[in-house]
Amino acid sequence: MIGLATSAEGSMKTRALFLALALAACGQNADKGAEAPDALEGPNAFNLQIDIGRQGVMLDQVRDLTVERPGAAELDPTAPRELARALRETVWQYNLERSRLCAKGLFTEVACGPAYEPVWISEPATAEPTLADIELRATSVGEEVARLSGAVCEDARSRVTDEEERRLVCAIE
Repeated sequence: MIGLATSAEGSMKTRALFLALALAACGQNADKGAEAPDALEGPNAFNLQIDIGRQGVMLDQVRDLTVERPGAAELDPTAPRELARALRETVWQYNLERSRLCAKGLFTEVACGPAYEPVWISEPATAEPTLADIELRATSVGEEVARLSGAVCEDARSRVTDEEERRLVCAIE
């Protein structure tokens, strides 16, 4: 758990540093009296990158400020509503990871297709499917995740020469 927190903190710090540098660069143009190129030329990729990065930083802050917030409801992780929510989050994470891999040109055969969007992905947070429905959903999601994980893990194993280390790659499979 500490490793995850450190990774999230590092990601947030990196985004914050990038945003600060970008905003400082934008401020330098304003100091020189330069007219904003957006007004004359339309959308600017650099400015869009800043806006998108800023939104990511804001979401990191939301997560950090609410992870241990007093007054948060204690959820039963085995309740159908919570299982359904957790499964929807897994699908979102799966789609995000595929998007990242595809953008890098990695594992394109399994990463660069349309987003996985089962019918139930957009059901309301109050939905309480039966455990049998959740089991069917989880099996379907598991097949999708296993296909991606299998490709990535096989690649990682092929790059390890030590037999003991190779057995430890993706040991959860």
